[in-house]
Amino acid sequence: MIISILGDSISTYEGYSPSKAVFFDRYNSYETGIETVEDTWWMQVIRAQDGELGFNDSLAGSTVAGGMSSSATSYDRIRALGKNGKPDCILVFIGSNDWAYGVMPDQFEQAYGLMLDRLKEIWPEAEIWCGTIPSGKMVDPAERFFFNMDGLISPRVYSDIIRKLADSRNIHVVDMAKDGLEYETIDGVHPNKDGMKTLADLWLRGIKEGD
Repeated sequence: MIISILGDSISTYEGYSPSKAVFFDRYNSYETGIETVEDTWWMQVIRAQDGELGFNDSLAGSTVAGGMSSSATSYDRIRALGKNGKPDCILVFIGSNDWAYGVMPDQFEQAYGLMLDRLKEIWPEAEIWCGTIPSGKMVDPAERFFFNMDGLISPRVYSDIIRKLADSRNIHVVDMAKDGLEYETIDGVHPNKDGMKTLADLWLRGIKEGD
């Protein structure tokens, strides 16, 4: 089974996602204790599913909304998911930047729906799984948050939109936000090695429940 990834910085890894926008480069991988690609949440999921990586189209800083070439609605990004073979399964884990950058919920909803429609248009036979937005916790309270989170709309609003739109299109949801479980991070957003394991476990639990 060929599994492709559509995501943001949390799902990047040097040498596996587009080099122009990688968060988990050699330096940040060292800082987070992520030693190899096998420690990423998505490779753990792929291995557990006896799959093989198609293409990881994850870009640090990317949003769903915006209508840019880097946005998840981009036909170029969606078509890129088949660079290494037609995907049997697509894992969509994006939306944190829309929340963090203050994209209004109605704009996010419009864009997320468009992204899903284009995914189904280009890859009609692929099984699509969409992850909601989980909460990250700081391992070291003395560290600075990656985003200034004061005054932001709750990420629960965006997770609600993801659930609604996926359900309306008969697309699977991995509801990582539903139980309020937190994953370990270095900055409130980007997971360390243990955080990656938590994300992988949440994905695998959601896939098992959704089968």
